[in-house]
Amino acid sequence: MNRITVFAATLTLAAGLSAPVMAATSLTIGISGWTGFAPLTLAKQAGLFEKHGLDVTLKKVPQASRPLAIASGDLQCAATTVETWLVWNASGVTTKQIF
Repeated sequence: MNRITVFAATLTLAAGLSAPVMAATSLTIGISGWTGFAPLTLAKQAGLFEKHGLDVTLKKVPQASRPLAIASGDLQCAATTVETWLVWNASGVTTKQIF
């Protein structure tokens, strides 16, 4: 191999090794024991969140406490029903519903 090829290969290897490792985004989701939220538990057990760069913690939080947990930053989101979400927003807990 000539010097230019060796230099290019070394430079490429060094650049690849110095690339920052992407840290997983941490997310805590408030859930209840309702079976409708089982897909979240199954996705966590199957490693789907990790596969997409998410470090997800599923935290059982009573429905009445979830708005406070979101407002305090203890939860980043909560799995809930549409009617509960409407009550929260009517009560001044500004959240977004994601389907």
